This record gives sequence, structure tokens and C-alpha cells, in this order.
Amino acid sequence: MTVRTRFAPSPTGSLHVGGARTALYCLLMARNAQGQFLLRIEDTDRKRSTEEAAEGIIRDMKWLGLHWDEGPGTENSDVGPFFQSQRLELYHKYMNQLIESGHAYEAWETTEELGAMRDAAMADKRNFRYRQVHYTPEQISRFKAEGRTPILRFKAPNHDIVIADEVLGNVRVAAEDLEDIVIRKADGFPTYHFAVVIDDHHMGITHILRGQEHLMNTPKHLGLYEALGWEPPRNAHLPLIFNPNGSKMSKRDKAKAARAAARDAAKDRGTKTYEWLAEAISWDLDELNQFMKKKYDGVKLAEAIGAYLGVDLPMIEVMDFRKGGYLPEALNNYLALLGWSPGNDLEFMDLQTMSEKFSTDRVNKTAAKFDTVKLTSMNGEYIRQATPERLMEAFQDWLQITGESHFKDVAPERLALFLELYRPRMSTLADLDKQAAFFFEAPTGYDPKAAKKFILKGGGLERLPELAEAVGAVSDWTVEGIESSLKAWAEARELGMGKIAQPLRIALTGTSVSPGIFETLALMDKDEVVRRIEACHAALA
Repeated sequence: MTVRTRFAPSPTGSLHVGGARTALYCLLMARNAQGQFLLRIEDTDRKRSTEEAAEGIIRDMKWLGLHWDEGPGTENSDVGPFFQSQRLELYHKYMNQLIESGHAYEAWETTEELGAMRDAAMADKRNFRYRQVHYTPEQISRFKAEGRTPILRFKAPNHDIVIADEVLGNVRVAAEDLEDIVIRKADGFPTYHFAVVIDDHHMGITHILRGQEHLMNTPKHLGLYEALGWEPPRNAHLPLIFNPNGSKMSKRDKAKAARAAARDAAKDRGTKTYEWLAEAISWDLDELNQFMKKKYDGVKLAEAIGAYLGVDLPMIEVMDFRKGGYLPEALNNYLALLGWSPGNDLEFMDLQTMSEKFSTDRVNKTAAKFDTVKLTSMNGEYIRQATPERLMEAFQDWLQITGESHFKDVAPERLALFLELYRPRMSTLADLDKQAAFFFEAPTGYDPKAAKKFILKGGGLERLPELAEAVGAVSDWTVEGIESSLKAWAEARELGMGKIAQPLRIALTGTSVSPGIFETLALMDKDEVVRRIEACHAALA
């Protein structure tokens, strides 16, 4: 049997890291078995699905290097198209088949009537499970006259369903816990539960890997497979990903953080309303108020609030980590270890190694905790191990999506020097922009402790004007030339280099921390160095 796995996201938002891990595991399983990995976009939710989200998912998958064998953009596939909205004819064929076989029926209840049925069940202290209602011809005539459009429901099996799960083992769901699920909505589009079964069968999917939050959906799908007379794929439900505090890692975390920041800002302003914020971020006030009341958790609105208030929101989506300066190979490596172990304490792995080692019998049952500190440490190691060419490629990619950066207009030859100088100090690509900011912006103040220790004591302040002259006299403005000239100058005055390097660092950066002083000086304009030394002397004198 040829193993065929698939990743099938709904384009209702950006790619969550949990979805990225699912896609990664699907790819690893396929590669391990020399099988195929498919990408399918499940866009049957017409209200929430967007073309922008679909493009974003595809973009993030490509950035991660999770390349599909069949899916959007591939040729020579006989199981496409790979957008569910383009497969309606196939779905309707099997809807009709289920109606004819007595496994599906039309249901006419309104949203209000269904709500009343749920309320009645709650009042009786029982779970609500929809079962077929038999209407009289008069009732159906009345429903039609009222302009109602029926939905289509699948009749649940009257027996228990057992999920043979490759991670969790056998999971039994009792017949009384099953309900007649909707398979066709009022707009004529199939529901997720129906379309996913039809597509997985017709695309030849042999193994389905997805998060444990989908576990209770699987019995619904197995019932459909049974009614259609098809052999279901094998299932493996992956552990959830939690935050360090034990809460589920969710896009709602961004909304929660943005709301807290907005409330604090409003409190500082002495107000409980948000007209000022709506105006500042050019957002509809009613929508903003709904957001603040927790009526919905719009990610774009949360990000707009965070950007305006200068608050770093939790990193949840793949694009968050891309903007944060993480390498895709590091993110893949870390995600692979969230719920799976290759054994033998192996930690750093490329996709090829992960593929060779992957199996579902080493996937954990319990939730994994996302540790950003651990990921950042791993990312730093990948930066240090990267070839100069790979590091340059990754940094230029980061520049494309990061917005403002000091390095946006720096020539590649000069950028390469910065990358090599800061490689040992960087944990993310964004660190270079932060740590090297002083090259582009003169300090506006000086660390008091450092200034006192290295300049105001031991004659350092009086030495600064002489040091400015010595720097100005350097004729060979290279690392070697600067080092030779300044060491000779220091030796002539019987000074150790510590008496020279630290005052220079403080004058150039405002702190006593920088890469090697000679390498730092060589990357700066000599006249600018002299100006900063003179400015430091004037400020501290």
C-alpha cells in the first residue's frame, strides 16, 4: 500500500503553529514510507473562508519547506482540484446517493427552533442529540411557503463506533452519543464533516493525522464511510500544544493580550471608552467595542491594537515567527519535538533525518508545552551553524516581511560583514537589527555605571580627546590597520587595551557591550567615530 497523507486547512485565518506541526508530521510520515503528501484547501465555509487566507497558508507552507506532491499549483494529478469549493458536483453526487439509500434526509428546523430543542434538553438535564423529525406533508408545505430552505442531515449509525487510533489506541463512542449531523448547509455547500470524507476517499488518503481536538469528529466520519461502503483511512490524533501556563495555545491569546493592553491604556487616559483607539487605528468603533466585550477575537484587530500600543502579542501563527526572525529549519525542528521523539536524545535534525526517524508509535498521548525560550535557543544554534549564504538568504527574506529595519538599504557585501560579526550573538535574525542599531543611530545617553567605571575613573575622560585624535590619524581603516595603529598608540602610553576599548565602546554605543572593538570600528565611518568620541567627552565632562 502506498502511503498517502494530507494536510487540509480551512482558509479562515493564518497558519497556526499547531497546524504547521500537523502538516509537518503528515509530510514526515509520507516521506518515511516513500509515499505522497497532499495539500487540500477546505474552503466550504463561505462566510469565513478568504482567498487571502488560502494564499497565506500556501505561502507559509512553502516558507517552512513543507512541499506537497499534489495540491494547489501541481500538475499531472488526477485527484484534483484541491480547493473544495471547486468540487461541489462530486459532493452532490454522494449526497443524493445517501438520500436514495435512506442514510440522509432533509431537516427543516430554523435556528430558533433548534435552540428551543437544546434548551428543552438542558432543562431535562440531558445532552442534546439531534434525531430525525418526521414531518407531515402539511408541515413541509408550510415550511416551503415560509421560504425555508432545508438542510441535509446524515442519519447516525445505531451502534457504537470504535476509533482504532495509532496514538491513543481504541476509542469507543457509544451509539447514544452520536447525532444526525448536517452534511449540506442551507447555502447548498457541504459541511466539513461530509466534504472531508468524500475528498479523503477520492484522493486515496491512507493515513489521517490531526490534532486531538478533532477526536470527537472522527466517529461522524467513520459513520459516513460505513454508509458509503468505503474503507476508512487509518487515524492518528496528535497531542495538543499548550502554553507554558497549561492553557491551550490559541489565536485567542492575541486577542486576550490586546484587550489587556487596551484596557490599561484606557485606564491611563482616565476613560472606559475606546473612541480614541478606534480613531488611532482607523477601525470601526462598534466592531472595536464588540472585540473589547469578547464577542469575537479578530486577529487583525488585535495586531492593530498591539502595533499602536507598542505591545508584543503572543507568537501563535507561523508568520509571527517569521517576522520574529526565526529560521524555518529551526521552527520545523522544534515543532517536530512537540509531541514526538526520535529516540537516542537526538535533538537537532533536518527534514531528511526527521523523515527517516518518524513513526506514530513515538508520538505522545499527552499535551506538549510550547517553550519559546527553548525555540529561541535552538534558533540561535541554527544561525551559528548556517553557511554564510544561507544566513544571508534568511536575513534578506526577513527584511522582505519585517517592515522597517536599519538594514533595509544596506548593500549585501556590507550586510555580510554584519552577519558574520553578530552571528555568535544572535538568537534571532531580529537581534541583529536591535544589537547593531548604534551603527545607524548615535547614542543619546551613556550607561551611568559603565561611564563611571571606564571613563570617569582612571583618567579615561581626559584621555578621550587624545583618543579622538589617534582614531582620526589612522590611515588604513581596516580591522588590521585600526588594530595596529591603536595598539601602537596604547603601548606608547603604557596603556592596556582595556583602557582603550571600553571607553571607545561607551562612546560609540552608549554601553560597554559590543562585538570586537576593531571589527566594530571598521564597520563605521571614521569621521563618525571621531564625532562620537568628542560628543561623549562633551557630555560627560
